[in-house]
Amino acid sequence: MRIRQLGMVLSFVGLMGVLVAGCGQGTSGGHAADENKAGQDTTAQGGAGDQTVHIGYVNWAEDVAVSNLWKAILEDKGYQVQLTALDAGPLFVGLSQGGLDVFLDTWLPYTHKNYMDRYGSQLEDLGQWYQGQAKIGLVVPKSVDVSSIDQLNAHASEFHGQIVGIDAGAGEMQVAKKALDAYGLKLNLVSGSEASMLSALQRAETNHQPIVVTLWSPHWAFAKWDLKYLDDPKGIFGKAEEIHAEANKQWAQSHPELVKWFSNFKLTDQQLGELEMDVNQSDDKLAGARKWMEDHRDLVNQWPS
Repeated sequence: MRIRQLGMVLSFVGLMGVLVAGCGQGTSGGHAADENKAGQDTTAQGGAGDQTVHIGYVNWAEDVAVSNLWKAILEDKGYQVQLTALDAGPLFVGLSQGGLDVFLDTWLPYTHKNYMDRYGSQLEDLGQWYQGQAKIGLVVPKSVDVSSIDQLNAHASEFHGQIVGIDAGAGEMQVAKKALDAYGLKLNLVSGSEASMLSALQRAETNHQPIVVTLWSPHWAFAKWDLKYLDDPKGIFGKAEEIHAEANKQWAQSHPELVKWFSNFKLTDQQLGELEMDVNQSDDKLAGARKWMEDHRDLVNQWPS
């Protein structure tokens, strides 16, 4: 999920720019931004007394969830919040130039390293908020008597000779292919979509059957089912990462109170998984975030303090 963003070269930003006109706000992904559009009109949100916060997000489950959560929190505090869906490259351009104020889903130190190397001097790091390990890998139910990727061949028939994946172009699928070669796996990697993978996982869990899937953390699936990553002794899937919030530096300097609020923000893996489920299962993403917020009012009240 995250690794596929690494495949995006920054020269792609200009081409994608033509798609941003009229994207405005929203909570669905797929829009891309024009570098100039994302960076212009910084005076619109510039003053310390300004009540509009521009949050950019990528259409990843955790980013959709926490961006809508902060929209709910800030609106309750009297702010207006504009959510803008972008791909990672245009988003970092807009964040660095001031067209966006905050991005809550920066994966460090690996996935977004190229963007931080290029734009980090214009950004203010608001700290790590996800208190778990952000990672990708092969995942099975905890009830399955397999603990490592190199054990899969001995149990191939139990998994019907397959690993259930997502869309073929996704970064984790490319890494999974490398894992098949590196470990000499005799299982077939079956491509599909996130939805089809989750449906297969749901069926396997309901029927108490073994299954191995490509998955990533954070993801609400870990809150819904008892799952585990298979050990990866060859390190094919890479190391775990941290998730940070980043803000435009000038905006951060003129909004110290909001910077403090965002810096106070912390979620455990379980809390984030439950938030993702509430948002994912709601037709109205903001309503889903508000439901979770009301159920966790004591926690939420610790952040804007």
